[in-house]
Amino acid sequence: MEPDSPSSTPFSAPEPTPEGEYENRIANLSTTPAQCTTEYFSWRHLTDLSAKVPELVGQFGSITASLMGDYVVFGTDSGAIVLGDYLGRVKAILGSQATATYGSVSALAFSADLLALIAGYSRGHVVVWDWAKGTTVSVSRPVQPGDSPDAVGHPLGTAITSVGFIGKSKHRYFSSSAGGHVLYHHIVRRLITTISTVWLAAPENGASILFEVASLPCGTYESPLDEIGLVAVLTSSHATVLKTQHGVEQQFRLSYQQQKQQQQRQQQQQQQQQQQQPNTTGILKRKFSKRPYAGSIAWLPALKHKRPATATDPAESEYALPMLAFSWGSNIHVLSIQPDYEVAANGAAMNGAPSRVRFEREIEWTAIEDVAICRWIDAETILYMTQSQRIFVLEIEQLQETEICKSPPSYIAGQPWTTLATGIEAEPSYAQVMSVYKRRMFAMCGASAVYTGRLLTWTERLALLVDQHDFIDAITLAAGFYQARTGQIVVGLPQSRRVGDKNAKRRERLVGSKVVELMHSALSHTFVGAPDQQHSDASTRALASVCVEACLSIDNQQFLFGDLFDYYLADPARLRMFLEVIEPFILSGQIERLPPQVLNAMVDSYATTPQLVRRLGEILMSLRLSPGEFDIDRVLSTCRQHHLWRTFARVWLSMGDPLAPITSIVEAAKASRRQGSGDSSAQDVAETQETAASTSSLVIFGDETAEVVVFDYLDMVIRGRYYPDGMAILPQQRAEKYSKLICELLFPPIDTNQPPNDIDSTFATLLALADLNTDRLLFLLRHVLSDPFMDYINIIVKPVSESNHRASERSLRRASQVKSFLQIVVDTIFMLAKAVELDKCVALTRRQVGLLSSFAIALYTTRFPLVFLKDETIAEWADILLHLDDASTRSEREYAFEMILKLNPPQSYADYIDSSRAAGFFRVLEHIYRMQGEYELALCTYLEHPEYAYHRSVFPAIKELATSKDASALTGATRFVQSHARELADIDAESLADAVEVMPALGHNTLIEALAEHQQSQFAYLRALLDPIPDALSRSPQLQTQAQAAAHALSAGDERLPPDIGLSEEQHIVVYPFLSLVPDNSEKSSKYPQKYHERYLELMCTYSPGSVLRYLRQNADLSPEPFRLSYVRSICTEHNVGDGLVWALVRLGDFSGALQTLLGQADKEIEIIRAAVPVPAGALVPEPAVLGEVDRERLIEHLDAAARNIASCIDVCKSAQSKLSKDLATPPPAHSHLENHEKDSYRSMVSSQLCDLWLALLQQTLGYLHTTNRTLDGLYATALAQTREAWQLVLKRQRWMLQGVLDALIFAASPASSFISLRSIIQQLIASGTTSSTDDGESAKADIARSSSAAGRSLDIAEMQHLLGVAVGAYKTEAQLMALTNVLVDYDLFTTFGQLLRSQKQGWRVAATGNVGLSSAVTAASGAAPSGRALLGKQRDYDDLCCTECGERLFVDQRRSQCLAGWRKQLGQYFETNALRVLDLHVFEDKSTQLQWLKLRSASVTYDKFLSTSTAASSSTNAEEHRRQIVLFKCGHGYHRPCLAGRGAKPAAIASAGGSDEHGQMLPECLQCVGWERDSDEQQPSRHTGPHQRQAVAV
Repeated sequence: MEPDSPSSTPFSAPEPTPEGEYENRIANLSTTPAQCTTEYFSWRHLTDLSAKVPELVGQFGSITASLMGDYVVFGTDSGAIVLGDYLGRVKAILGSQATATYGSVSALAFSADLLALIAGYSRGHVVVWDWAKGTTVSVSRPVQPGDSPDAVGHPLGTAITSVGFIGKSKHRYFSSSAGGHVLYHHIVRRLITTISTVWLAAPENGASILFEVASLPCGTYESPLDEIGLVAVLTSSHATVLKTQHGVEQQFRLSYQQQKQQQQRQQQQQQQQQQQQPNTTGILKRKFSKRPYAGSIAWLPALKHKRPATATDPAESEYALPMLAFSWGSNIHVLSIQPDYEVAANGAAMNGAPSRVRFEREIEWTAIEDVAICRWIDAETILYMTQSQRIFVLEIEQLQETEICKSPPSYIAGQPWTTLATGIEAEPSYAQVMSVYKRRMFAMCGASAVYTGRLLTWTERLALLVDQHDFIDAITLAAGFYQARTGQIVVGLPQSRRVGDKNAKRRERLVGSKVVELMHSALSHTFVGAPDQQHSDASTRALASVCVEACLSIDNQQFLFGDLFDYYLADPARLRMFLEVIEPFILSGQIERLPPQVLNAMVDSYATTPQLVRRLGEILMSLRLSPGEFDIDRVLSTCRQHHLWRTFARVWLSMGDPLAPITSIVEAAKASRRQGSGDSSAQDVAETQETAASTSSLVIFGDETAEVVVFDYLDMVIRGRYYPDGMAILPQQRAEKYSKLICELLFPPIDTNQPPNDIDSTFATLLALADLNTDRLLFLLRHVLSDPFMDYINIIVKPVSESNHRASERSLRRASQVKSFLQIVVDTIFMLAKAVELDKCVALTRRQVGLLSSFAIALYTTRFPLVFLKDETIAEWADILLHLDDASTRSEREYAFEMILKLNPPQSYADYIDSSRAAGFFRVLEHIYRMQGEYELALCTYLEHPEYAYHRSVFPAIKELATSKDASALTGATRFVQSHARELADIDAESLADAVEVMPALGHNTLIEALAEHQQSQFAYLRALLDPIPDALSRSPQLQTQAQAAAHALSAGDERLPPDIGLSEEQHIVVYPFLSLVPDNSEKSSKYPQKYHERYLELMCTYSPGSVLRYLRQNADLSPEPFRLSYVRSICTEHNVGDGLVWALVRLGDFSGALQTLLGQADKEIEIIRAAVPVPAGALVPEPAVLGEVDRERLIEHLDAAARNIASCIDVCKSAQSKLSKDLATPPPAHSHLENHEKDSYRSMVSSQLCDLWLALLQQTLGYLHTTNRTLDGLYATALAQTREAWQLVLKRQRWMLQGVLDALIFAASPASSFISLRSIIQQLIASGTTSSTDDGESAKADIARSSSAAGRSLDIAEMQHLLGVAVGAYKTEAQLMALTNVLVDYDLFTTFGQLLRSQKQGWRVAATGNVGLSSAVTAASGAAPSGRALLGKQRDYDDLCCTECGERLFVDQRRSQCLAGWRKQLGQYFETNALRVLDLHVFEDKSTQLQWLKLRSASVTYDKFLSTSTAASSSTNAEEHRRQIVLFKCGHGYHRPCLAGRGAKPAAIASAGGSDEHGQMLPECLQCVGWERDSDEQQPSRHTGPHQRQAVAV
């Protein structure tokens, strides 16, 4: 290894060379600025060199590699290497015929002494050149296909991507190829020069890419790390650092996957920290890329930085160890390197090269996209370019990223050698077309353009802005430089690691003077520049604002209020602008003091504008004003003139005089009060007019009034605080001094034994404050006395008489002459109260005396013994409180007098009874009576009190006495309650009942008897006792909202409102998810006897009949029985309480009577409706009235009442059916001995009763609808639209009533119940004959005959079809329609099965009794006896219809299993989202009916999907033909056509049937119903009328 020669490093300082300095050869060349020059970065086009490039390309071929440093080296595709300078002068051309076969030049690198040049070629050759001689030093050839397997070299045809010398040596170098091979070469010169080559890295398995290889370059000082020859290798999977000296050894290795996992963990930790604390650093953290497609690596050598000496700091040298930076995708990592020396036995480090190297992670940064190349600019800055060729710099110390260039001047073409060699798409390599050398960046842009760029220093950036006359941005940027808060990269300024270090001070010295220079230039350019240049007010204001901010940032207020103020002082408009600019800085506290000239200018400027006066006050309060620094008279006169009282007080306090503002502000408040009340003297009026004229446009704010300010000022200063900010006055002695001065002003220390003669003048300030606002004064005293600061305030009491002056001085040392402020306040108020009583003080009113005296007594009683009063003083004060005639302060005086009596009990309480009663002190009177043991009289004082709210307090007093251990107290309370029962019940019956509960000597019975003569009071007491929350449900907000919504829907006339189908809501199933939520259904017991309840019911029928039904339902289940049902019936009948009577009749089992009662009430409502709606008497007779809005509301109310009565009727019918059904299921003891036929008779009787109930209800509702239809049909054309609208509304409501009745009747007559025959009810309704005409005054109890007689005929089939058709047509939902039509089909009403099957696709459902047709009752009524084969249906499922002849199923209904499955699924989904809710699942008495309901709820799917033929039918080849062989009769019997033909039906019988199917073939009658006998061929079928006539359907 030959000795090292002088070297040059890319990071060394520019040094002279034989051809001139580096800057002379680079910076001073003939260059032109590029268009993409930015604020931070300056591009320069090297014109001379760029002009030479096309000539070189034409001679040697296109450029494939370049190297720019001290020299410019170009490698071409012909294998030639051209070396020159930046002026385009060629110094050497390297190449030969041999090297021409090596391919294109793909990599170049200089040695440390710039004498040797290493070049890599595209076919795998590596050549070391001595460029000065133009000869080759060594050639490393690639491995040929026929070479030995042990041969070491790059594969033939693989381009060399990286080459470089190791350290200062020219004999040790490395090379790497695009295929992933990295070799270490050592030139050994002995007798024969040989090259030793070893592997540094080989291609890895998998899709791994070699990005870049770099060796540690030489630094500016000799580092121990330079001797070990470090080489860094970066692939897509690993980053490795190897030591090459004395053998290859790995020093560091980092896996990409390991780094990725670690960074993901760090990102999670950072996200958790950001959630807890906001990110204040501004560092942008981005996601780790999945796989790196780009990578770059760069070394920072060991550098020594020399800092020249200054006037204050000596010259220093800073040493920096090498660092390594590499990028994986978008992630940049920086590692610091520390040598690890071997330690001797004595613990000392051994000399020589370190044995190992230790790497430590410095930073990890994530760019916005993949990084293509990264290079070091200096020890603190990294430059990198992304894949979109955006250029950034990253400051290591501050972790600050700055985008310096969004794009280069022209596109930079990278080398795709890696992609060509491996076939893996990767980012091109820019290492041979872009380089950084001595803080400059060089780039080969395009095919022939060469550019150089560098970061602008801070002075250059400022100069650039000044050249553009952008002074505002320049000053702002300079201020940011001064504070080191630009958020951008700064070049040329020392970087400080902490506030206040040497670098920070140097930076402030450098930048501070520059900021002042910039401000001078900006102000001179703006105000002294060319006169033709006009600057806008906005720019002038912005300049002032930025200059003020800059002066505050550099802490140079001398320039702020010197030169800057002088520039703006020349013009009044500019001056106002300057003052408005500094205003927010004053209010924020950044400017605390103003020079006198600036303060005077601000006062004069702001005082001329009324809108700025308030802001002037805030400014003056924010400043620190010291005596001698401002014009006191000008400031105070301005404040007084413009009523800036807060500022006025603040200025005086800052001057050290806390008393001066009090007198002035109090006088101003008194003058304002006199002006407001109109009670002013001539002089005051003149002064007021003068002040008003001077402040005519002044706006006085609420917090600036003199009255508010004076109390706030006193509150703070007395408690030792500055006004108005509330900060503590320091030192403590000053605060105590200010506080004592004000306390002595308000409460002069006068000896109470020698009160002054002139009270008004002695206590002038205190009396003035009391006159302003006595309540505010008392609040001030309370607040002040509660502050612990007042414990330090003690005042010396001086005698009034001058003759005793010498004695007073001798007595100063006695403790009796030093009093606390609390004692002085109480003594002063007593003197004032006594003076008012003696007419020595006219300044106080009686109200003020009452408030002050009450306040002083409260202080005395609560602070005793800190406050002491003599017995004579207490007696006098008590006399003052009793005889002070002022009603507004009665409660305060009463409380004070009561406290005196409790603290100082008198010898005789009787002396104060009459005076207390006369004064209205009933609370005191109660205390006196209690002290004397007269408890009854003590309780009477509550009722004697004039305030009604005080009366309610008697009940706690009664309980207190009743629960005391004193027998006399209990006796007195008992006598009081007995003698004042009525008054107490009228006050609060519930509280009275609670009080009686705790009085064992007095029971409820005694009190009820005492209230017997006062029924209303008795009712209130019983209500409090039995029903403490009356009408709670009716007052429920939820129910009120529902009622309002229903009323709105009715009034809006919503025709789409469907009727309610189903059972009542009380029968819903409620599912409770938790056992604790299950209500307690245990039997409830009655606490009070039956006579209480019955008496309460009697009184309720009189005073609150609307609550009777609620009370009956609420207490019906109590045990023992709270009231007799017979008594309830008689009471409700006597007082005409309809709902209570109906409830009692239902409970007694008189359902018919209950129904008649409700129908009678409905008739009354209908009669009122008919009377309310006008009906023209004839065509020529006009209407008597027009229906107005008020009448419409009355009409709706009566219709609602009628609807409620009909709904109650439905409930009565349902209750009757439920009760009678239970009686049949569990016969009562009276019927348990009946035989079977007697039970059938009893069953028939029950069925008849139920049918009669439903028939009466249906007749009534049909009669209403029938009569209304006839009325509408009979209206003449002269009827007004309002009349028709009213009758249409009545018709609609009555139709709803009918729908409700039909709903309930249909479900009541379902196959699950055999008690009600819908067919029988309809037949009776149709068969009801006509009756004779009746007058209009006929009783309302007439049934449907009354409505029928109006038309003179009975209801026929067609009319019933029409009425029921209207009802059916109102059903809007499919489930409701199918429910009704299904029941109608079961009972063979007004339609045929074939029509229904074709139109609605509704299925056939057999009766639940097991018979395959109608119920047994209907079959028996037809007179036909079921055959044995018909009974086969009993063994079948009730959902299957069987052939009457053979017993086989005609078709199978598969709805059950599918409906149940759907129901289970729906129920499961329901419970997933609803924890506790009432299910819409109705309760039925048997499973068949419940299943029927489930099927109806799932009826959205057509019936064809569920039907399938039986097994026998499936054997037919033609399904349609076999389906037509099924014959179903309306009577409910079904046959297979072959079975029906097999019975031997004769053609004559078929012909006599008179029916035919859709093919024209005659169909027979049902043989079962016509009594067909197989053995008798001559017997004719017994025909009968009714629904079993010849009607059949072929399916």
